[in-house]
Amino acid sequence: MARDATEPVVNIARQARYGDRDGPRSTEPPIPVDLDASAAAWAAAHVVVTWMDHIARTRGVPLPTRQPRPVGPLCAGAGWAAAPGRCGHPSCDAIRHDRPEHPVAAAARFVAAHLGWLRRTPDATAAGEELLGAAAAMARLIENPADRWFAGVCAEPLADDPAQHCTTDLYAWPGVTWVRCPGCQTTHQTGPRIRWLLDEARDVRGTATQLAHAAVRLGRHCTAGQLRALVQRGRLRVATVPVVPFGAEGPAAADVDEWRRPRYRFGDVLDLLDQIAEQKRVDEADRARRAAERAKRIEVGEVEVTPA
Repeated sequence: MARDATEPVVNIARQARYGDRDGPRSTEPPIPVDLDASAAAWAAAHVVVTWMDHIARTRGVPLPTRQPRPVGPLCAGAGWAAAPGRCGHPSCDAIRHDRPEHPVAAAARFVAAHLGWLRRTPDATAAGEELLGAAAAMARLIENPADRWFAGVCAEPLADDPAQHCTTDLYAWPGVTWVRCPGCQTTHQTGPRIRWLLDEARDVRGTATQLAHAAVRLGRHCTAGQLRALVQRGRLRVATVPVVPFGAEGPAAADVDEWRRPRYRFGDVLDLLDQIAEQKRVDEADRARRAAERAKRIEVGEVEVTPA
């Protein structure tokens, strides 16, 4: 983040270009600012600045200071007239070309310098997850978006040897309903492919942040904060690993990663998100039904309408 702190400005100003500009154009002129990119950059910067302030207050160390940019005066010697833009004086070069360090870059360097202390504090788990999440969000913001998603291996029997199966990897464009194998030219429906990938990924384990990102890529609206709230309510349980090796029966311990962050089973997360979505659908249908019944009673005069 210290290296790439200035890069999100390009995306916020809608100056980034990815690939060819094919396809339909909107009839309405776009606003000159990408509000989603601006919000993502602000959220990532807020995490780093918050931990910088926490470190400074807890350790009693001063916050990083930014050196002011020199503003002049410039020389007016023969060198400047002979070579415009480069007179050879270091002071003039600093005035013309040096820029102060970006505040987010300064905050990131400050936090990085105190990681040795931070990882030994009780806040290490929360700090690691939030800082890694902010860095990943910044990387997603400035990197090229993925054009296609992995749809698995073809696995179709080959025409010349039915005992052998095609091993070509399939990649589908977002929004399409089919994908053609470039190896054997077999056409596959993307719907069954997505269901197959979900079944294969159900036993995968990860942290709340990792599984929330994976769920979003698979069409589920979810955040790491929502998953943690479900854990606090007891609806989502931490995955466990056996303490006794070699498959023997015995106690189990919570599954954690190298940062001591709890990990969860992806299948449990998907099932819970589906249950929440179904409950939301039922609630909305129930509200619509009650509204229709009330409107019908008002129409026949069974319910008096109170004037506003």
